Amino acid sequence: MKYVLIVCAIAAASFVAYQTFKPAPPPPPPAVLSEPAILSEPAPVINEAEQAKILKLAEDQDPGVRWEAVVLLDKMKSPQAMPILFHMLQKDLEPTVRVKAAELLGGRSGPDVLNALVGALKDQETDVRLASLRAIGKIGDYSVAGVIAAGPVKDQEESVRLQALMTLNALQDKRQAEIDAARARYEQEKAAAAEASKKR
Repeated sequence: MKYVLIVCAIAAASFVAYQTFKPAPPPPPPAVLSEPAILSEPAPVINEAEQAKILKLAEDQDPGVRWEAVVLLDKMKSPQAMPILFHMLQKDLEPTVRVKAAELLGGRSGPDVLNALVGALKDQETDVRLASLRAIGKIGDYSVAGVIAAGPVKDQEESVRLQALMTLNALQDKRQAEIDAARARYEQEKAAAAEASKKR
């Protein structure tokens, strides 16, 4: 009987000690937050029928309305936005709209964009030619440097000649930076190869 009491006392003490000193359970895994639909699937604020009305406004008589319509189409990533921008740059009767089109295209890239900007270098309005040169410089595609050297560098307007030279300088800087980066990569690879051959 004495032994039974001792065994019970030891068991009770062991249980109390275990409860007191047992390791805490691991914290639950953090909840996986799913991305809200508004972040993962950006959609236009207007439906397709309303977008068709905006397309018509891109031909409005008021130049401000035309411009805001094309900006909205561009923000909605409408497939018609770029063709309308190209048309505006070439044919819009309002020079300020053509200037804005050139400026907006300066944030894009691709052969169609470059061709449209090169075409605008012959625009009758000085401001359009200037905006096109700045846009080409911003894009940084030096494949059109020859076109600039053959045309705008000899423009009758001093401001266009100056901007043409500034654009050519920017294109040359970009070309030189690419050459320097390629040279640096080559030197790093050469040094790494030499180091690896020493360890063999």
